[in-house]
Amino acid sequence: MQNYSDLAFYTGALLLCVVASGFFSYSETSLSSISRIRMKNLAKSGDKNAEGVLGLLENFDNVLSGILIGNNIANITASSIATLLFLKLMGPAGPAVATVFITIVILIFGEISPKSVAKERPEGFLLTFHPVLRALAKIFRPLNLLFSSIKNWLTAGLGSSKAPAITEDELKVMVDEVENEGTISRDESDLIKSAIEFSDIRVKEILTPRVDLTSCSLNNSNAEIYRLFLNSNFSRMPVYDEELSQIVGYILAKDFYKAYAMGSRFRLKSILKTPTYVHRSTKIPIVLKSMQKSKSQMAVVIDSYGSVAGIVTVEDILEELVGEIWDEDDNAVSVFHRLGKNRYLINCDSSDRNPSLRDMFEYLELDFDTAGLENQPISGWVLDTLGEIPKKGDCFNYGNLEVVVNQVINNRVRNLIVTVKENKKSAKKEGEV
Repeated sequence: MQNYSDLAFYTGALLLCVVASGFFSYSETSLSSISRIRMKNLAKSGDKNAEGVLGLLENFDNVLSGILIGNNIANITASSIATLLFLKLMGPAGPAVATVFITIVILIFGEISPKSVAKERPEGFLLTFHPVLRALAKIFRPLNLLFSSIKNWLTAGLGSSKAPAITEDELKVMVDEVENEGTISRDESDLIKSAIEFSDIRVKEILTPRVDLTSCSLNNSNAEIYRLFLNSNFSRMPVYDEELSQIVGYILAKDFYKAYAMGSRFRLKSILKTPTYVHRSTKIPIVLKSMQKSKSQMAVVIDSYGSVAGIVTVEDILEELVGEIWDEDDNAVSVFHRLGKNRYLINCDSSDRNPSLRDMFEYLELDFDTAGLENQPISGWVLDTLGEIPKKGDCFNYGNLEVVVNQVINNRVRNLIVTVKENKKSAKKEGEV
């Protein structure tokens, strides 16, 4: 009778230890997997349990230490009880059988299964059992202090290096993962990544070069300016004094047409608006703030010598976030054309649009950030790479890209044929021109 009661006691204690091991394993994974943002949203809506979970996360190290201590106690106790139980059942062979048995049971029911389930469903568990975990952290606090002291002593000579909690590249990977899970759409993913990259873009990457400007002079007649507006369909136009390097302002088409309709002999200076002046290396968030402050829709970009490099508009800046914006009067220009498998025709330079290298890499589904390139107009990249005025037929390789100049007008590259070679994962410079 005594043997049966001992066996029942050991069996019950063993079962309790396995359940405790599973509980601690579930708690550990739940604590590591739970979304802090989701808990904050629940807490803002008045969920007291979510506030309790946030309290655990704020005290993460102590709570996790308490869980790990409890888990080890449960596993060691389970091993000891299993040894005693199998000694009574099987005699000298009991310890060996107990080792195999308890290893399998703990792995399945105390480790693998609880952690697998917890990774998928961490919220409900923590919302229910957060008071228990808080109590365990308090119970094991003396041991936590001891272990923390040992850890600090061991790591004292290693020094400390503070790294960002998350980098921009890691944030982009997170966005990709959320998109792959179907939580957000491709357009939403692109918008978020554009917003992340927005603060690093400089004006020189998006400006309209001076040679591509449709502009007018203070000395032009109103009739000449009228024809310029009709032929270009632009909503605003830069105005220079004696030469294009001296841009003094800009005029709006609606203001010009209104004044022209009332009499063609008005003074152009009466409708002239003052632009913002920015350096070509200025980052576009700073430029946008400056334009907002001055209530200007156009900024004149100057280079290091004080000469006009081009212009940038609010529309140009916003297009870096939301993509191409077409006005009702714009002629939609298709920049990228697929010619065949991995072969593309790229209009890299036109009077209306100047696609950048980043645009091209995104279209070709290549990672621009690992390509080792500075973002700039495609035509400028070709000129820099060739090192001379391009001619039709000139070609070069860059990583897994084969680039052939297809058309040149007035010493400027108008379009290219780009072939993406297979069996290459990223575009890194490997050959010479």
